[in-house]
Amino acid sequence: MSQQHGPLDACKHYTNIQDVPWDIRKYYHQRYDLFSKYDEGILMTDSAWYGVTPEPVANKVAQHISAAAPASKAVLIDCFAGVGGNTIAFARSGRWKRVYAIEKDEAIIHCGRQNAKLYGVGQKISWFHGDCFDILKNELSPLGQYSVIFASPPWGGKLQLRSFVYQKSI
Repeated sequence: MSQQHGPLDACKHYTNIQDVPWDIRKYYHQRYDLFSKYDEGILMTDSAWYGVTPEPVANKVAQHISAAAPASKAVLIDCFAGVGGNTIAFARSGRWKRVYAIEKDEAIIHCGRQNAKLYGVGQKISWFHGDCFDILKNELSPLGQYSVIFASPPWGGKLQLRSFVYQKSI
């Protein structure tokens, strides 16, 4: 009988290259570009390595969006929060009264929450588990007039690597 594992078992912090699956080793070598605090306990699922925004890029995106947003907008909603790359940068920018992070994968939310705590912004982010369109419509719609919505959807991960042409259906 096989042992059952919960979704949080997917959250990992690799410390040894021999433990890293071969198909994400090139991303592991870039771990400090993805998260400068990687060694402090950053958690990732194996699929998250393909889509997390590198920290310097996330910081620049947060800076540009913060500068471009009207002063009346005090809330940032990250529709595809993942393990927190962009979400953490938005919270660290100091521009937003609150950052709302939406993610459909329970394990990835767990990773994102842990990562936000490591960066000292866990209390500035509210996490939502589910489909971003449903959550925007049913839970966050009252915040619409005060919000900037950021959406950087996952690009396809491992499956996309096997394709020579981008396929939206993946």
